[in-house]
Order: sequence, then C-alpha cells, then structure tokens
Amino acid sequence: MAFFPGRLVRTVILLFSVCAFVIGLLPVAHGEDLRITDIRFWQSPEEAQIVLDLNGVPRVTPVQSLMDGTIFFDIENVAFRPGRQSYPLNNAFVQTLSVQERVRGGVRVFLKPGEGVINRTFVLPANAEKPDRIVVFLGEPARSAESRRVQEVEEISRLKAGNVKIVVIDPGHGGEDPGARHNGIIEKDFVLQMGRLVKAYFDRDPRYKAILTRSGDYIIPLERRSQIAARYGADAFVSLHGNYNRKRDIAGLEVYYESPKGASGEAERLLVDAENRQDAVGGVGASLGGSTKQVIVQKQAEVMFLSRQLAEKTAMRLGQAVPGLSLRGVKRAGFKVLHSTAMPSVLIELGYMSNPSDAAKMRSSDAKTRLAQAVYLGVRDFLEGGIQQGYDAGYLEYVKKVEEEKRARAERLRKEQERRAKAIAASKPYTVNKGDTVASVAKKFKVSVAAVRDLNQFGKKRALKVGETIRIPGR
Repeated sequence: MAFFPGRLVRTVILLFSVCAFVIGLLPVAHGEDLRITDIRFWQSPEEAQIVLDLNGVPRVTPVQSLMDGTIFFDIENVAFRPGRQSYPLNNAFVQTLSVQERVRGGVRVFLKPGEGVINRTFVLPANAEKPDRIVVFLGEPARSAESRRVQEVEEISRLKAGNVKIVVIDPGHGGEDPGARHNGIIEKDFVLQMGRLVKAYFDRDPRYKAILTRSGDYIIPLERRSQIAARYGADAFVSLHGNYNRKRDIAGLEVYYESPKGASGEAERLLVDAENRQDAVGGVGASLGGSTKQVIVQKQAEVMFLSRQLAEKTAMRLGQAVPGLSLRGVKRAGFKVLHSTAMPSVLIELGYMSNPSDAAKMRSSDAKTRLAQAVYLGVRDFLEGGIQQGYDAGYLEYVKKVEEEKRARAERLRKEQERRAKAIAASKPYTVNKGDTVASVAKKFKVSVAAVRDLNQFGKKRALKVGETIRIPGR
C-alpha cells in the first residue's frame, strides 16, 4: 500500500487473474489510427477475463453466437495483424481465441467458452492507469460452483466439529494490481510469499486450518476477500500488505482494524441491502429501518471490539519480531477488506519498502520468517488467550453523533422547505419583458434583489430571459 502526505492511495483494479498470458504488443497497419495494442488473459479458480487494450475508444457490435457455442463480435475500424490470428488457451473457461481481419475494415473476435461458462462482454473507458479496453468476462459454470460450495460446507462442518479454528490469510493486490513497488520489492509478490509463510506456521498446528484468499498471482475484488473468510466461517481474518511513502525516513510496521467512519458507511450499505431484500420478498423495506440499523451497528461494535484485541495481540508480537523493524502502533482505517460483521479482522503493513532499512529486512529471508511467525503467534495469542466480549464504545458514540447530525440536517431541510412553500404561496407570477433585469424588477415591485433571487433560486450571475415567468415575493 502506498501512503502519500495528506491522503491514502490504494489502487483498486477489478481484474481477476491467476497468471498473465500476455500475447504481446501487436503491429499496426499503415495508415490506421485505432489499433489493438495488447491482448491479455487472466484466470482465477472462479473466473477469467480476456482483455483487449486499444489506443482509442472502440466501436463494438453486439455479441452473437454460432451453433457450436462460439461467440463473436466485431471491432470497427481497428488495425490488427493481417489474416486470422489464433491463440489456443485450452482451459476450463475458454478453449480458443481468434482475431480475424475483416475485408471491410476492422476485426472480428471469436472465442469458444467452455461448457456452461457464463460470459459477458463490455467496454471500459481509459483511466489514469489503463487504456480503453474491451473485456470479456468468463464466469465459473453454475454446476461447478455449486459442487465446490458443497465440498466447502462439508469441510467447514468437519473442522468445526473437531474444534479446529479457521484463519483466513489475505495477500493483498495480485495480478494486474501490483500494489506498491520500490527497492526491488513488488508488493503483490512480497505479500503472497508472506501469506504462504504464515500459512505454513498454522499448518503445523493441528488446532488451526489456514486458508489463503489467493494462492497465485491474480486479483480478487476487495469485497470478495472478506466474503471468502465469512463463507468459511473464519475465526480471524488477516490481510497482508507492504507500505510506501515518498518520505524515505518513515519506517516501521502498522496494524489496522476498522475505523468508526468506515464501519458507519458500511452499516448504511448493509441497511440498504437488507431493505432491498425485504422488498424482493414482498415486505416493506422502510419498516425495517430502526431495528435493522441497530442490529447492524451492535454487531459491528461487537466485532470491532474483538478486532482491536486481535490487532493489539498481533502488534505486540510483530514489535518484537525483527530487531530494527519498529512498530508504529495499532491504528484504525476504513479499508474495505475490514468491513466485516462476521469475524475479527486486521490489516498488517509489514514495513515500508520506501525506507532502505525496512526494505532490506523485507528482502531478508530471516526477517520474513520472523514476521510470519509473529503473525501466527499474534493470532494464536488472540484465539487461545481468553477473548473478551464487549462493544466498541467509541463506535457506538460515533454512530450516535452521526445520527444526531442527520436528524439536525433533516430538520433544517424541513424548515427550509416549509419557509419556501410559504414564500411561494405568498408570491405572484411575473412575465419578464424586454429590458428587465433582476434589479429593475425588484425595484418595480419594491422588494429586495436578494429576495427575488432566493425565491427563484437564481445565482448572482443569472440573467432574466424575455417571456419566462418568475415569482415576485409577497410583501
């Protein structure tokens, strides 16, 4: 993760990937402006994407299908290699990808998804980090997903019956989202290695089952990371990251748990979801409001109370792990991966790769082993050391303050609407004539310019238009 003075910057790229199959930069036909610059394939256990990068905005025809299950679409007025180029992918999501130059210009893209694979094609606009691109999303067949879920449920039941605690370890970033990189360290690779080391410690302890959210170089959407942990009924969730700052003297380890502001925003989202679900089954969502919000907030406060204990226990171990790698303390932040009401969650920053001393330790095999052991010991201390139950009083107070401010804003709005309604009722219409200005009309009716502008919601530079009807305040 990169931290810049005054703001927190976290790159979020919604591509799902295991390994990059980069077909490479493609030559451009002479005289053509729009061209395909790269074709990439990304795959995870549950989904895959084919991404076609372009140097401009493409015009894409609707997707059509052939009798054998092949789907195709055209990209108009785009340059590519002459003839038909085929790329055998041969995996569960897609068998082949072909791009064929068309006689009338442009290209036709063919691909044959695997049996039962869900597919969607869409165009994404360029942003600060990515060019214009066409994305073909390929989702796991429903039957396969159901079978895998059945196996997961059986495994979870077996573990819980044996009183085995489940710890989900989340190596951040991955795939096309490398995270921070500096001093020879690429965050996505570093945290994956650390995740495997941490898992290895848990694997040697029969009291635990450790699960990685990703076991390879692919990206998982942020919200899905904590969902994976919830799906497994995790007893603890630990997200691993490396840090960066433009100020090279900033160094050390940091452990985060959910902030009141982040949790409050998540509570609103969960409330909307609950109301939508109620509407979907024929209920009245609005009737859920107060009680549902209270239940959500209470559960969040309970989990945050546990998360603080997990953060403190882990921070204590990390602070003693590597000589010279200092602990910057336990902090709170609204990171999306920490938005969970299912289990205690922490995010660990394992040093600043922008700091030469930290970076040297982050590259050291001995230091990485010590850090991994410290994470294991910290989580173990939390799970085995007598967990205290309670509520995060600071969060409950924050929510109370936010609700009071919302009520105050609503009351101010109600009074303003009431005032305007009375003012409009007491006003009279006036049709603007040639030469009229706000000032001349106000003078004519012996009212203030401010009153005319306020009643008609005119800005200071708003000029009158001949023939329009405005309202004149009553006196």
